[in-house]
Formats: sequence, C-alpha cells, structure tokens
Amino acid sequence: MANFNDQLIRIVEDYRAAGEPWPAKREQIAEWAVANERYQLTRGMAVSQCAEKISRAMGLEHVKDRKGRSVRKYYSARIRENGQLVMKWDDQNAERPFMEVSAANRRNLVLGQCWQLKQDMDSYSERHCPDEPIQIDFNFNIDLEELGQLPEVG
Repeated sequence: MANFNDQLIRIVEDYRAAGEPWPAKREQIAEWAVANERYQLTRGMAVSQCAEKISRAMGLEHVKDRKGRSVRKYYSARIRENGQLVMKWDDQNAERPFMEVSAANRRNLVLGQCWQLKQDMDSYSERHCPDEPIQIDFNFNIDLEELGQLPEVG
C-alpha cells in the first residue's frame, strides 16, 4: 500500500494526465482532486492536517524582544519520549535544554535545505551548463553580519 505522500503525488500525476492546466497552483490541483473524489479526509487525516496547520501557525508567530527584534514566540524540538522521537512545542520561556535541541533541529533543517539546493544545482549544471556550472556560496557569515546591521523592519 502506498504511503500518503505517494497517494498525493499520484493525484498530481493524474491531474496532469487529465490534461488540466500545467504549471498549476496547488489550489487548482486540490480543487480537481476534491471535485473528482480523489481526496477525502478521514478523522485521522483531519487531525493530522489540523496539527500541521497549528504547527505552521506557531512557527510563524513572532513577538518583539526587549531589543525590538522580531523573534519566534513558539519553538519546536524533537524530544525522545518513551523510546520514540516526538515533536514538542514550547514558548520563548522554554528551559535551556529544550532550546538547545530546538536550535540543533533548526540548524539541521537549514543544512538539509542547503544540501538539497547543492544537489539540485549540481544536477542542473551537469545537464545544462557543464562548462559554467552554477556556483553557490554556502558560507553565510558575511550575510549574517550584514543582516545584523540592518534596522528591524515592521
């Protein structure tokens, strides 16, 4: 049995095979999927989607700190509980060990994004411009210094 992500990709492939507009907005694909009864929510799926949206909202919620910096209000961390890794949320007053795990988790997410970008651009360059491959600098120290000197906006 295909996992849920595979089922969603199959919907995208079927949408394209049906001759629907492409490139497409995700809403177009979703509208087609619902209209063609390709996407129906079970209670478990509804809870999962609600949890995902709550998680996204908490991750986007910002407050101003004492220095006027925009910082996250809520933080997530993968914590081992009863032998399993679970995602827990805490706020800006979390204990230091929680925040250390949260920071390490977020750093790993950034690293993963950088690795995927490198893979994508290396592959593209090999196929389309092998003599002048797209070069990406992954040292962000200067960028961080420059951003630190900008005034807070909004």
